[in-house]
Amino acid sequence: MLSPEFRTQLENFRIQCRRPFRGKFRGERRSLNRGTGLEFTDYRPYKHGDDLRYLDWNAYARSEKLSIKLFHADEELPVTLLIDISQSMTFGNPTKLVYAKQLAEALGYIALANSDSVTLYTLSDILNRKLPIIYGKSQYARLLNALTTIKAGGITQLTSCLTQFAISQRKASVVIILSDYLDPEGYTDGINALIGRGYALKLIHIQCAEEIEPPPMGEWRIEDAETGETKEITINEETAAHYHKRHKEFCQNLSRFCTGKGIGYNQISTDISIETMILEKLQRSGLIERRY
Repeated sequence: MLSPEFRTQLENFRIQCRRPFRGKFRGERRSLNRGTGLEFTDYRPYKHGDDLRYLDWNAYARSEKLSIKLFHADEELPVTLLIDISQSMTFGNPTKLVYAKQLAEALGYIALANSDSVTLYTLSDILNRKLPIIYGKSQYARLLNALTTIKAGGITQLTSCLTQFAISQRKASVVIILSDYLDPEGYTDGINALIGRGYALKLIHIQCAEEIEPPPMGEWRIEDAETGETKEITINEETAAHYHKRHKEFCQNLSRFCTGKGIGYNQISTDISIETMILEKLQRSGLIERRY
């Protein structure tokens, strides 16, 4: 659970998004819907039952036609948190999953404190909704309770889960994906499915120190966390250099893919405190921004 002092600091920030979305609740963001905001956008002909307060009498004097003034609606930004709970996320100390849940808690609180809505799903071999749409800071306890129930399980099937999510939603939203992206089948098709349906994506690539650096030199038996497959290996200077090369290529490929698609990308390590990660790194990257 986030400390009260840290939550107070988080209230100075909001999820950064320049694109308008169709919201459900009244909030502080410009929406694609038209309503009773402050910024004028257009006229439409008067219809019986319209609010007379929005009649433009100056326009009537010019045209002798009754017109209603339209404004941009001020609604919430819909934010969806997708957390990878596959077995590969159990690696590290703290585990990548524990860190992902802490990040989701902080980002969810930022959204709720800014009158944005939040919903939560988990990803493994199935897509599972853990929390329906909630709105307002008073709902923070529901977010926390939902995160507490999340346990690791299953294998990684990012493309299947992301595609299923994309086609199951009636409205697009800001989607924050917290994962290690270690899927043998890749991640590009699933992310492209989200892009094709108008979602604004922000990827958080979670790694632990133990996978950034291979184990000390010597004889090792390694086990795939998801399949249980084991393999005997010898770690020496050559294999360590090869591991570093492959790891760097994996991270660079994911980063380049995101850059090419206009997706926000954050590569993070679990050995950095949540406070430092949120208040410094994620602010510098543009995932969050100061409110004023």
